[in-house]
Amino acid sequence: MDTRHGKRQNIEFPGLDISEHIYPLCPTELFANRNKTAFEIGFGEGDFLIEMAKSNPDINYIGVEVKWKRVRKALKRARITGVKNIRLINMDANIAIEETFSPCSLNQVYINFPDPWPKERHRKHRIINPCFLNSLSSLLKPEGTMEITSDHEEYISHILEAVYKSNKFVNLNPEPGYKTRLLKRPQTRYEREFREQGKEIFYLSYMKINPEVK
Repeated sequence: MDTRHGKRQNIEFPGLDISEHIYPLCPTELFANRNKTAFEIGFGEGDFLIEMAKSNPDINYIGVEVKWKRVRKALKRARITGVKNIRLINMDANIAIEETFSPCSLNQVYINFPDPWPKERHRKHRIINPCFLNSLSSLLKPEGTMEITSDHEEYISHILEAVYKSNKFVNLNPEPGYKTRLLKRPQTRYEREFREQGKEIFYLSYMKINPEVK
C-alpha cells in the first residue's frame, strides 16, 4: 500500500474504498444513479451493510468506520460478494457527518451498537448528542429515517431524551419508544453475540421532521 505524500493509494479495492474522494459527496454522481442512499455509521467488519446491499440492489449503501483493519476486512468481503451498490470510508464518524455529504443527500441512517461509554465520566464521548443529531438531520432528506440499535438500556434512555430535545425527529415506535423484538433485517456480529448471551436488544426508529409541514 502506497502512502507517499500522506495519502493511502488504494489499488486493491478500486471503487469500493472512497476515503480519498473529494468531499462533499454526491451519491447520484458516486453511484451514477438516482437510487435512494443509506448510510451506516460504524459498520465494523461490514456484515450488516453488505447483507443490506445484497438484499436491496436498488438502494445505494455508504458506510464509515474509523478503524482501518475493520475497513479492510469489510472491503474484502464486499469484493468477494461482488456487491456493486456499496462504498466504504475510513474516517472518524463525527468528521464524516460534518464534512462528507451534501445537505439532504441521504434517505436512511443506521447506527448499530454505538459505544455506550457506560462510566459517567466517559459519557461525554457518546456519539449521539444534540450537536450530532442536528448535523445528521441536515444530511437527511425530508422524512428520511434513522435506526439505532443497542443492548445498553441506559444509553437507549439517553438517546430517547437527546432525540426528543433535538426536535428534529419523530419517534416511529409507540411507547416506551423502542422495540425489543428482532426486526426483519440482518443481524450484526455484536447482535448475534449478545443474543447468544441472552441480552435484550433495543431498536429505535425515527423519521426526520419535514420543516415545511406545519
